[in-house]
Amino acid sequence: MDVEKIIEGLPRRTPEQRKQMRLNAIEQSESADPKKAAEAQQFLSALAEMEATEHAELIAEVAGMEPAARVIKAFKAEPMTDTEQKLIQVLLDNPHSTSGELTEKIGWKGMSWHLHFGTMCANRGVYLGQPPKATTPNGKFYTGILADFDNATSRFTMKPDVAAAFAQLGLKGKH
Repeated sequence: MDVEKIIEGLPRRTPEQRKQMRLNAIEQSESADPKKAAEAQQFLSALAEMEATEHAELIAEVAGMEPAARVIKAFKAEPMTDTEQKLIQVLLDNPHSTSGELTEKIGWKGMSWHLHFGTMCANRGVYLGQPPKATTPNGKFYTGILADFDNATSRFTMKPDVAAAFAQLGLKGKH
């Protein structure tokens, strides 16, 4: 194993390839062969350093972007799942709705829309930015990154610039 060549090739690897390479190196780091174990540790250190640098560069890049551009970048980098598309579309189609109403329109039970929507936002937090503060256990209102919430009525509406970004991505409200 020429660990230097493998490390040099890391920037050309996809996230999935890197994940598999990390798993392989973790396994190799437990090898009885000290040379193999040391090379695996060298690889893991280089991978961690490279990913930290990429993360810092991404944070710096998106920091100066308008919210709509951040949304577009986030959902191009991490394409939405079918479920996420439903979460977005139902809000675009039904502004000024409660979580219960949105949940019901998707065909789910309870008031789970905002939990799933918030998770979607949190998963793209590196692109979308920090959520507003909230009185939740973790103190963060991830849904509030993309949607406005009316405390008096408990109703959600997609932020106008976010709705425009989703329109550029092919999702438009029916109204």
